[in-house]
Amino acid sequence: MVDKVILEEAEKLFLKFGMRSVTMDDIAKHLGMSKKTIYAHYKDKNQLVMEMISNTLSKEECNMDLCRVKAKDAIEEIFLTMDFLKEMISSLNPIVFYDLEKYHNEAYKLLMSFHENRIYNCVKACLERGINEKIFRADINPDILATARTAQINWVFQADLVRSGRYSMYNVIHELTTHFLFGICTLSGHVLINNYTNRNNPI
Repeated sequence: MVDKVILEEAEKLFLKFGMRSVTMDDIAKHLGMSKKTIYAHYKDKNQLVMEMISNTLSKEECNMDLCRVKAKDAIEEIFLTMDFLKEMISSLNPIVFYDLEKYHNEAYKLLMSFHENRIYNCVKACLERGINEKIFRADINPDILATARTAQINWVFQADLVRSGRYSMYNVIHELTTHFLFGICTLSGHVLINNYTNRNNPI
């Protein structure tokens, strides 16, 4: 129970300030406990970061599965996934991904591996679903587009326009997703995009 509380509170600090600027002293002070207690559960900050990323990816995987099951069609699946993403990264400091890559490389590799495998498979399955539902064009290649989409998502995590604070991560992903969707949809798919957009943004 104590280890869970430590991890949850450390995660709040990491996501708000980044990993590099948060020390074990900061975490102990925030929790109102000694560093000795923290070290009894976690050997160092790197382990805390690794646990945080592992837990985040587990939640992300569960939510992707939930979006797929809940959605009436492939386009709604993407809209539901975007809703989940917006909630997940709303309070995220973009410096987190720079810190991950530079100071916690094993955790960063875990994140990238998840994208290149789990997200690729999820995107490919969604594309195949949309083709079968006749809302995505029959002439698209799911393997090529899933690979490109995964690379696109990975690029957002590294993009200077996000890390600099020029645009939020969600705004960039939303813009790219809209462009991606209109490029692969049939005319009936375009109608669904507009319907789901209007549902999410009522006048």
